[in-house]
Amino acid sequence: MTIFNRKRIGFGLGVIGVVLGLVLSIYFSVDVFLHPAAPYVSYSSDTFLAWGYLGVFVFVGLLLSLGKIRWSAVLACFVGGVIVLAALKTTYIGVSLLLLAWFLGVSWVVGDFFIGMIIPAQRLSSGERAVLAFPLGWGALAAITLGLGLIGLYQKWIYYVLFVIITLGGFWKYWLHFRSALARKRSRTSLFLRSNSWLGNLAISLLVIVAAGSFLWSLAPAVRYDSVSYHLAVPARYIQAGRMVELPESVQTYYAHYGEMLYTIALLLGDQPLPSLINFSAGVLLTIQVYFLGIKIKNRATGIIATLIFASLPIVGIEAATTYIDIFIAVFITAAIYAALIWIEDSNSRWLLLIGIFSGLAIGVKITAFLLLMPLMGILLVKLYLDCGISTAFFSAVSALILPTVLLTCPWLIRDWIWTGNPIFPNYNSIFKSTEWFTQSFFSIKADPETSKYFLAFPWLGMADSHSYYHESPGAVLGALPWLSLPWLYGWYPRRRERKWLYGIIFLGCFAATGLLFTVAHHARYLLPLYGLISVLAAMNIETLGRMLFSWRKAAGAALVALGLIYVFSTRLAFTVRWWEIPERYPFQVWLGQEQPQAFVERVLPVHGAFEFLDQRGSPKVFSVGNELRYYTNAEIHGVFFSKRAYQALHQADTAEQLAANLAREKYDYLLIYPPEQNHRPEIYLAPALNKEFFEKYTRLEYAHRQVYVYRFLP
Repeated sequence: MTIFNRKRIGFGLGVIGVVLGLVLSIYFSVDVFLHPAAPYVSYSSDTFLAWGYLGVFVFVGLLLSLGKIRWSAVLACFVGGVIVLAALKTTYIGVSLLLLAWFLGVSWVVGDFFIGMIIPAQRLSSGERAVLAFPLGWGALAAITLGLGLIGLYQKWIYYVLFVIITLGGFWKYWLHFRSALARKRSRTSLFLRSNSWLGNLAISLLVIVAAGSFLWSLAPAVRYDSVSYHLAVPARYIQAGRMVELPESVQTYYAHYGEMLYTIALLLGDQPLPSLINFSAGVLLTIQVYFLGIKIKNRATGIIATLIFASLPIVGIEAATTYIDIFIAVFITAAIYAALIWIEDSNSRWLLLIGIFSGLAIGVKITAFLLLMPLMGILLVKLYLDCGISTAFFSAVSALILPTVLLTCPWLIRDWIWTGNPIFPNYNSIFKSTEWFTQSFFSIKADPETSKYFLAFPWLGMADSHSYYHESPGAVLGALPWLSLPWLYGWYPRRRERKWLYGIIFLGCFAATGLLFTVAHHARYLLPLYGLISVLAAMNIETLGRMLFSWRKAAGAALVALGLIYVFSTRLAFTVRWWEIPERYPFQVWLGQEQPQAFVERVLPVHGAFEFLDQRGSPKVFSVGNELRYYTNAEIHGVFFSKRAYQALHQADTAEQLAANLAREKYDYLLIYPPEQNHRPEIYLAPALNKEFFEKYTRLEYAHRQVYVYRFLP
């Protein structure tokens, strides 16, 4: 068999792999929509929304076939504008949107200032500058908030004064040079999507469609588990105290780092939904970063396709719509990767400083970012060694890379070490042995057969059974991404063979980072910082296939475009069934101002009524069984799952009398019980001492509603 034939066979197998991934992903998404796994339920509105989505996609396809796709983009932008304007008429949403614009403007001014300080001679388009300046501005504001919290200056007026000063400084800087800056933008900016590109206009249409659901949910009050248990609860307590304080009622409170600092700013400037709107803006920024990443690695078409793949992922839409901090890690790591690509071409060591800053911010948000960044750091260090050898220049460059990473990470390690005796509390507590948690760590490296199985099967299971990696959904939240990222076709470039080394390094880097993270936890959400880069790999496969099909026969290329439309449509089905069990699926009533935030929270969270009951009694100390949420109350919620003392009080009692004595020793005022969660985690929330005798002899029922019960402890 000749080399030529082997290449043709390899290309044919690559084509089969790409098409098979798209087709199977569509099948799995539809199957999840029709048969969502428990406890996810279906409503009649699901079918209505599915038909609505289908109608929109058919309309887009019709305009594409008629050569009028530009009108689809114009119409999509018009509808997107209407959605935003409709939200503005609701007072508290309108205020939050205006504050979001102010926050983003301040972030740009701060980030652009530091970009100019670090890389004064580098010429970037305004788009490239934005994908670096915004995350740098967010990081600077988060670091400032950390400092103000340590010295007890969490006051609204301080932040308003700070933002006004930055705004005036930015106005002075940019207004004086507005015309020349606008001219430079026109001449140098790499426009996101060109009006004369059918692929660009198609992307605009689809991006508005896939972003609409996330935007609607970003307007709703927080109801997801971690948001209500600590992402927003901790900043609210900090603001209440006027400073950063230790909150020992849950180990989750120690996870609050740079991401929660951004939520602290949001809650100081305004209230909900500003924190989730910041997350939505992070999702938009991340999508733009993916676009420029695709251009930097391959070409404009790859960038556009990568944004569609990335933005259409249900898991991205979910994380961008709610106050979960993984989206911030993704923004910082993607910025670091983009800066690294520029450094490879530029060789200016100042880029290493910027990479180090972004890396430190990412690790400062969540420690798992360290594992994701290890391959990138390893690649950069190897290149530095090959370029400089062991020399003064090598150590100088390594210092520029490592020092900012360490300096930006250390404040949180020092804080947690002072508070608990474990700098990465509660992880690796078997080593640090903090008395605040058990010696069994939350996260620790474990390379076992199960880890290997989940890692090696990820390209397939991530598409066919993503529920195994993301228990917060019935499945299909990753689309075809893990499968499409395999090297089906992006090594098959007869025109650009010189770039193969870069594609190989990117694939191996993603492969290594995924493997490292899986030794700690095979959780799809923790891999979110890689999905942008992985989307570029997937886009290169599709771009290659599309280029070959269109050059061979236009009908074949059109069939691939049609398959892509169906694929993006199918991801909307998986996105729809993931959301909370409200009949309308999307919070339309909140968006239109027909339902107040408190009414929405009461409808979605059964425990909210109990929180209102407890707040009427001051700030009691509550022993919570089956509930770890704490944002919507001033009471101290000591949940059994995340509090060592609460867990021991429950499980180190053999009788009702011993349990009562344990709870009295901890000075709890009330007992809150949520039976559905008890039954879901019986090993945590059920104990022999929590029996009928205990309730009759030591407690008095004072609240019962929606299967939530609050008991007062008798003297």
